Amino acid sequence: MESHVCRIWPLSVPDFVHYLHISWETDLGKGFTVTLWNGQHAWSGKVSETQMTVEANEAEMEREKYLAELRQALTSGEGRTRNYSFDISKHGDADEMLNFTYEKVLQDFSFKLGSVELKKVSDPTEVIKELINYGLDCIGDLRIKNEHMQKENKRLKCDCDYSLNELEKHVKDKEALEHGLYSRFILVLNEKKAKIRSLQEKLKCTQEEAEASSESRGVVAASQETPAAKESIDSSANEESKDHTSEYRRCSQPPKPANAPTESHPLDSSLHETVDVAPSRKRRHRQQRDQVADAPKVPCENLSQDKGRSHSANPAPLSSPQEEDDQSLSTIPNTPDPYQIGRA
Repeated sequence: MESHVCRIWPLSVPDFVHYLHISWETDLGKGFTVTLWNGQHAWSGKVSETQMTVEANEAEMEREKYLAELRQALTSGEGRTRNYSFDISKHGDADEMLNFTYEKVLQDFSFKLGSVELKKVSDPTEVIKELINYGLDCIGDLRIKNEHMQKENKRLKCDCDYSLNELEKHVKDKEALEHGLYSRFILVLNEKKAKIRSLQEKLKCTQEEAEASSESRGVVAASQETPAAKESIDSSANEESKDHTSEYRRCSQPPKPANAPTESHPLDSSLHETVDVAPSRKRRHRQQRDQVADAPKVPCENLSQDKGRSHSANPAPLSSPQEEDDQSLSTIPNTPDPYQIGRA
């Protein structure tokens, strides 16, 4: 059997405290008993399951929600009295019957949760005993709960101390591990630095050796190439000297006189064949020879080229003296006679 006791201040007599005792067998929804005591008299009554159903319908609430509100109103304690209100009213002038009502207080209004008719108890000592027993039972339960909570608190405190000790131990181990790892890291770092320095020195030595070997190979190659170069230079110099010698010989030969007769030149044949034709013609030919003799000497290479060309060309056919005279006269038709010019 479950029970609950709380203090209430009815609206009709707010200066007098009343003690409300609620008890039920298995479930509050199947009915409960209400006992009210004002310190001198006691009243008691029962609420059935059917009555709670009717009251839920009157409040237009679902049964489960109504039972939850009813439980909070009757068993929530003194802290919820502002959310719920209680009142008692007498039937006539006698105190034999009381109408006990309980309501839910909202912000602007309140609505009735239920009511019960209470009858005066002939022997209130039984009610007092029940209240005292309920108080003692509550005290015993609270003491047991307090002892359990103290034991739990002590256990938690021991666990907390153990956790703190373990934490301090782990912190020390962590610091020692960090110190060891840092020292090992420093050692490894120094070793790596030393290795890097040694590798840099080896690299520098290797580069110097490579440069020295490349220079030595260059010197050897230059020494090997020098005799061949000298031979090629000497051969080219000899060839150039030979060419210059041959050119000098060709240039040093005296050129043939301009008046030397040639078999293939038609002008020379015309000169020999027209000696006795006329004195004026002889003078003209003599002046032409003098002009040729006074002209600048042609270089040897040009002379040789001219000779080659003359030899390669086909020789002119021989003409008769009369034709040569005609040609000589036709080539210089407008040439004045110097003798005639002198006479004039």
